Amino acid sequence: MTPPPADAVTRRYNLYDPRSDIGFELGQAEYSLALLFDGQRNLQAIVDAALAQHRIKVSPEKLAQFERKLLNLKLLSSEQTDHKKDLRDPATGITYGPLKEHLLINLVKTNPQPLLDHLYRLAPWCCRAAFILPLLALSLLSFVYLGAHLDSFMADVSATYIHSYRWLLWHFPVILTSIALHELGHAMACRHYGVKVNDFGIGIYLLLATGWVRPVQTQWSQLPLNQRVITILAGPLLSLLYAGVGIALWAMFRDTQGVLPALFVVMIVASCISLIPTLLPIFNGDTYLAITEVLGQPRLRQRAFNYVKRHWRSAPQESLSPALRRLYWSTFLLTCLGWVIAWSFIAATLIRLFNHP
Repeated sequence: MTPPPADAVTRRYNLYDPRSDIGFELGQAEYSLALLFDGQRNLQAIVDAALAQHRIKVSPEKLAQFERKLLNLKLLSSEQTDHKKDLRDPATGITYGPLKEHLLINLVKTNPQPLLDHLYRLAPWCCRAAFILPLLALSLLSFVYLGAHLDSFMADVSATYIHSYRWLLWHFPVILTSIALHELGHAMACRHYGVKVNDFGIGIYLLLATGWVRPVQTQWSQLPLNQRVITILAGPLLSLLYAGVGIALWAMFRDTQGVLPALFVVMIVASCISLIPTLLPIFNGDTYLAITEVLGQPRLRQRAFNYVKRHWRSAPQESLSPALRRLYWSTFLLTCLGWVIAWSFIAATLIRLFNHP
């Protein structure tokens, strides 16, 4: 559980279930009420305890409605339910993907802290700006080179992906390596700033490769904002370096025969494809996470969409400042617009790629 910061305007408790990758959120009053469902009190006893302990006045009818909601979300159990082993922490939230608990294939799931400590002892310089910034400059220069030879590169992309099946040999090894380096970037940055990482994973979800790093939340929340943002951006930086290596190798071997040119094309394409979603704030990637950290609004998109849904249903709304209402509406509208543009661009790119001569 991550408690709200002491200076937070709106006190909300964020809880996370790593087994199902579902996050939940409750306000101060909801969280206090949820904790009163201990299996011993009846509704009237909970009403009395809420008033005596928390000065929360709630009717038995409203409390019964709240109890049904918690039961439906599997946050509570009763004698009529058989899901006690599936109980989650008392908060409300959403999952990042349908049936992810059942469809995610974990390839790697481990506590990486001993390995991170070992790597950091061997090469602490790898987390310093004097080492990273020159590599970043070289990677950006490699993309300039790629742009100058884009026609040749697109011809190789067409030859690799359309006129042969060689890319199938390399796709998953390459993209899983890219994701592993991406998440290692986050994890090593956490280690550099003294934040422990308790979960490092790589998996396949609906044939899409994915990865994650989960720091200890109490330590993460105590980091200064600039260090949190740097840690978030460390992942895309490693992905960019990986793509830059692919561009350099493609430039060196593109005129050779064999399987190596196809490998380097896949390195570039797969790493860039895996990097794009995490850079677009319309998805739950690193840029979006950085924005929520800067604004101090965790789960901003979820809150915004819930706010708009309640507005359309004319449901009672909590009192919000005009600035927060504007933020929710702009987040909702820009996200919807971004989704339309992104999927339209993907469709147009695929059509152009498969119609390439």
